[in-house]
Amino acid sequence: MTKNKILQKSLELFANKGYFETSMEDIAKEVGIKKASLYSHFTGKEDIFSAVFNNILIDYSTFINNLTTFKENVNTEEKLRIIFTRYIKNCRNNAQMDFWDRYFYYPPEYLKDYIHEKTEETAGDFTKKVAKIIEEGIKKDEFIDKKTSEVALSYYYMMIGFAMSIKFYDEKDIERDLSSCLNVFLDGIRK
Repeated sequence: MTKNKILQKSLELFANKGYFETSMEDIAKEVGIKKASLYSHFTGKEDIFSAVFNNILIDYSTFINNLTTFKENVNTEEKLRIIFTRYIKNCRNNAQMDFWDRYFYYPPEYLKDYIHEKTEETAGDFTKKVAKIIEEGIKKDEFIDKKTSEVALSYYYMMIGFAMSIKFYDEKDIERDLSSCLNVFLDGIRK
């Protein structure tokens, strides 16, 4: 329980205050334990930060697998709409995504290569899943035959761009702009 609480409070602190502005004292205070007690669970701040990021990777992988798994009766266009919408809504008020966004661009030096490598790896896995859905749409004659890897990558980056700006949106504007983005994208691949 204590280790999980340390990771949860650390995630919030790192996402909101930043790596360098978060101290072991801050973490201990938020958890409600003495600073020395942190060391019975982790070797230091770097160890906590790495554990937080690795937990995010596990949770994100599970989320993406669930997000891209559908019953047979869902058509391909609807699958792309569902993925896009749920992904965007998952990013709103999500400390894990705030953490990842922040540290992709401004990582602690010791984890820079690892964060970039894992981000690229997860992006590749995600776009492969989207490409399979697009290929399915092509086979069903729902989408025009374009290079699926490029279409999937375009979809992914449109979604990521939207997700990064989600914190600036009012709830009503999200729905309008989600629909608008998806309609323009789908108009470009629909038969």
